Amino acid sequence: MSSEAQPINPARFAEALKDLPAESLALKVLELRNSIAHLDYSNAELKPYAEGRAPTLDQQGETAQPDQDCVDAIAENEAVIARMQERIELIRSEVEGRGLSWREFQGKPDDEEASAATNNNNAVAENLPNGVNGHEPSGEAPHPAWRDGTFQTGTISQLGDEERELLRQLQSRMPPEDDEDPEGGMHL
Repeated sequence: MSSEAQPINPARFAEALKDLPAESLALKVLELRNSIAHLDYSNAELKPYAEGRAPTLDQQGETAQPDQDCVDAIAENEAVIARMQERIELIRSEVEGRGLSWREFQGKPDDEEASAATNNNNAVAENLPNGVNGHEPSGEAPHPAWRDGTFQTGTISQLGDEERELLRQLQSRMPPEDDEDPEGGMHL
């Protein structure tokens, strides 16, 4: 972390939230959760090196030793995660103070149909590989960040009716593929 740029203190953060519209608060929650998922994933990747279960590049051919840089990085990530979770709680207090429902900010669908659709998508996503070229790396279970919807994979066939209509409209505005430039160039 830069010694010049320090994170905003919780009191100033809470004060800044008062001027933001609810939509911005919701986006901030999503941003914080996404950052936490990335940090959790990073920690999971660093853990074998921090524990000495995997050799670092400079330890190739030797017995693996705990890497202090990885230990320090995990500790710093954990501190950042704790600050981010504290900020989510501050946003929750602001949301509830405005008389709004925190449930809407948690990204949970209100009706059972949307919930069932989400569960079906999650079941499909849990069966997708999480490795290079579609192969599961070394038989390990994928990190939870790949299953919670933060990192998403999928195909266009998973679109809903509104998304398909939007895609159809966009495709109708695109020139057909056989109208390509004979020289293979692209013109903007």
